Amino acid sequence: MKSTVFSAVVVSIGYTLLGWDFAALLEANRHMEKEFELENGHSIDGITISVSAFGAIVITIFSGSLLDWLGRRAILVHSSLLLLFGGLLMLWSPNIYILLLARLFVGSGSGLVFTCVPIYISETSPPNLRGLLVTMPHFMFFIGTIFSYCLIFWLTLMSSPKWRIMIGAIFAPSIIYLALLVYYLPESPRWLANDGKLSEARVSLQWLRGKKHDISGEIETIVESVDFISDTATETEQGQSLAGLISSHIWPQNTLYSNLSDPLVGLLGSIHETMSEATGSRRNIFFPVFNSFSFLEHEHMNENRDDSNDQQPREVYSAGEANNGDGLRTSLLSQTARVEVNDTNTSFTSEGSSSYLRRHGTSAFTQEFMSSLHDHDIEEEDEETSGMALPYQPAYRYMENSRRHPYRYRIIRLSETADMKSKWRMLLQPGIRYALCYGMLLQALQQSAGISMLLRYTPEILKQVGVVSLFSDIGLSPHSTSILISALNALLMLPCITAAMLLMDVCGRRALILGTTPILILSLSVMSLSTLVDMGSLERAILFHLALTICFCSYVIGLGPIPNVLCSEMFPTKARATCLSFCSLSFWFGGLLSAYCFPVMLSTIGLGGACGIYALMCCIALCLIYYRIPEMTAFNLEFIAELFQNSRQSRYI
Repeated sequence: MKSTVFSAVVVSIGYTLLGWDFAALLEANRHMEKEFELENGHSIDGITISVSAFGAIVITIFSGSLLDWLGRRAILVHSSLLLLFGGLLMLWSPNIYILLLARLFVGSGSGLVFTCVPIYISETSPPNLRGLLVTMPHFMFFIGTIFSYCLIFWLTLMSSPKWRIMIGAIFAPSIIYLALLVYYLPESPRWLANDGKLSEARVSLQWLRGKKHDISGEIETIVESVDFISDTATETEQGQSLAGLISSHIWPQNTLYSNLSDPLVGLLGSIHETMSEATGSRRNIFFPVFNSFSFLEHEHMNENRDDSNDQQPREVYSAGEANNGDGLRTSLLSQTARVEVNDTNTSFTSEGSSSYLRRHGTSAFTQEFMSSLHDHDIEEEDEETSGMALPYQPAYRYMENSRRHPYRYRIIRLSETADMKSKWRMLLQPGIRYALCYGMLLQALQQSAGISMLLRYTPEILKQVGVVSLFSDIGLSPHSTSILISALNALLMLPCITAAMLLMDVCGRRALILGTTPILILSLSVMSLSTLVDMGSLERAILFHLALTICFCSYVIGLGPIPNVLCSEMFPTKARATCLSFCSLSFWFGGLLSAYCFPVMLSTIGLGGACGIYALMCCIALCLIYYRIPEMTAFNLEFIAELFQNSRQSRYI
């Protein structure tokens, strides 16, 4: 997996450039307004930020189509060129108009980076490392922020700081980024398979996983999920079975939780809980969620049982072929829930999670759920059904069956459906539509929480609340001291992000975000009260700075990176780029609104009132995640997308 990890590091350099620009822009605005004779400081801040956001929004509108047309790697190369060209323009910028044009280029490159990097990493990562690797860009973001603060601090020690170097120096790492993308990075295997380039997809996946790694199971799952799509009739029948089981077994109907919570939350939570109980591991007795996918210790104990259980589905499919397709069995979970891991990590076997649950025993609900998916018959011969690629039967068998029974099996390649059904119409499918709504809400609420504005304005906030006065004896100017403290705060966040990366695939996304968001709300409330309650200046400064540090640390573990991780997992391959572009639009619009509202709130309700509003927005985000966002740890992308889609379609039957 070394190539997979290194590829994730390479694309994450784009977030390093975003972090660099994020920290440097506000400081550069302070000096450019003097050179260009712009009087209103808030005005120049608003102009530069809004122009960058406008470029990001415009390019993001088209990014979904561009990603599907040109590929992930090509778009990343174009984003590095935009950042490189924008950095050179900012380094020159003889007037405000050239500067704004440069900001437009940088914003466009930032929009492509923000959309494409999570897609690429999620599509190239194995399920057991996906959370860690998709969180890596946020780690790199703060690496860029720290380097930017260090450069700014060094420049502020000069008599006349050169603001062009602050923001224009981004061109240097952009050259390295471009070179690594062009000469090292492979294309996403899932995009190649979706584009019909199956041999290239296999080569790319083999390179990512290593020459000695067996990729046959993983490439089969990818090809089956993108090369064949199921007809509405089959999806509807599966949705009916799924809906009945979810509604009847997950929770009692007459409860407040059942009315508010999404069925998928209980469904996947039940599967995770059942797997945790089935493993029976004693070492994590106090944190049972850590046991969710510790399966290796049971493989040897159940070897004989595996062989007998493995033979059953094959006999079913063989019987189906002998009867010319009668009694065709469809399998959702075993088709897609496959996790391939290293020697030391745990995994699902080739049959997926449903096979594991059959082997090790499950609750009554899970057994009924799995058996209904495996034993679901399609008995209407005269009705047109779709050829759904099964995990135990390779694609060429379906082609043979379709020749023998052209009216019973209809195999449709994605390249053909692109002409029949536009991407916009595809977004109206119930499963994709609801996943898209949740993703957009997550990104909007993340920006509405206002932590990005607190990060951007940290030097100014520290001076306002009197934290800088605590370090007045070190011999630096108040402004240089505030930048130094901001750099130290960013440095303190790196261990927190590292912990989030390590825990993302262990305790899960929901556990992290549900555990850290209350801490975030509490710290924002303390910050609000510290500015409103009458207390000494020293006590207020210490309390505020402590609460601000806790706020940042809890944010970078939970609400900061996890929305990107969740949005990169919820959508099928054929719609992932388009849906992620809409989620990115929500992010940029939320960021633009926060950028305009934060100075207004500071001048009207003050810093305490702004922190109180941000705490309220975090409460809304917490409720959304608790009731509507399921745990998707350790499932592969094909399984998540198909289960999400089928469960949603069942509501419209």
